[in-house]
Order: sequence, then C-alpha cells, then structure tokens
Amino acid sequence: MEIIWKGNSSFEVKGKNASVAVDSGEIGVLESGKSFTWPGEYEVKGVPISTITAWTKSKSKEETEGAKGDETLIIDFVVDGIRCCHLGKLGHILPSDVVNKIGDVDVLMIEFGAGTNLDNKKAIEIIESIEPRSVLAMGKNANAVAFKEIGAEGVVPQNKFVIKSQSELPEDKRVYVLLSND
Repeated sequence: MEIIWKGNSSFEVKGKNASVAVDSGEIGVLESGKSFTWPGEYEVKGVPISTITAWTKSKSKEETEGAKGDETLIIDFVVDGIRCCHLGKLGHILPSDVVNKIGDVDVLMIEFGAGTNLDNKKAIEIIESIEPRSVLAMGKNANAVAFKEIGAEGVVPQNKFVIKSQSELPEDKRVYVLLSND
C-alpha cells in the first residue's frame, strides 16, 4: 500500500485491489463511483469504511450556550489489511467511546498546529489516546517544525509513504511521516 498526499487534507491510498481518495468529510473508493459524506458503516470493493461525526471546535464554556462548530467526519478504513484513520478538521479531544469505536490504528492522518482547529497540546492528547503505529501530518501547515513541536524529531519529507504489510510497522514506537506533494 502507498499513501500519497494530494495537498491540505487530501490523500490517495493505493492498495493491491482497491484505491481510496480521502479528504476532510469525504471518502471515495476509486473506480467504484461511490463516495460517502455522512456518518455510517460501508463496504465498497472489499474496503470497510466507518465514518463518525465530530466537530471543528471543542466543547468550551462558550459552546455550551452556542454551536459546537461545523461538523466534520472521522473516517476509518482498511486497505490491504492496514487500518487508516483520517480525523478531518477535528477540533476537540475525543471521548473514550469514540476512541474505542475507532479501535487499533496503523496510520493516523491528523491536522494540528498554528492556523488549525487543534493546538499541539490537543493533538498530542489525541495521538496518545488513539495510539497509532504511524502519524501523518496533513494540512497547509504540515511541516517538520509542527512535528518537532509535538516531540517528533528528525522528520524528513518524503514523496509517499509505502507500507508493504502491517507487520512492517513497529509495535513499540511510533513512526512520524511528513509527506510532500511536490
């Protein structure tokens, strides 16, 4: 499987038997003509997909009297036996029932840092609660500085993230991946 960053929060995940295009709030299985922009559970061309509603803002004091921001989708899908989770434009800490529903994650796609809905502290807390085996930064501010600010040093941009099998990912540490869309 290979993951290619298309810019902002858009990725193409190419598997042996199916390819997926995923972006904030939408997932499509390429060559099937099907895409999903609402919560639910689906399976297309052997790709199981689960989408969960989340919000672009946290539940602060101001929000208890008003809106929780815009809806976004947390998108969980499996390609070639590798579970990926795209957090969309998430802006809040995940409750334990959502973390449990997401389950084990091999590749977490998350946007954080300056100019995003997640500050570094919330991003770290979310990453620690999900415990993914690898983390891909997304968004227009995805860079090595953002990773350094959350404690990941020496992250070098690469053109694509290639995973031959789930066993290739480490069990005892986390891989931080910065993709370039050049």
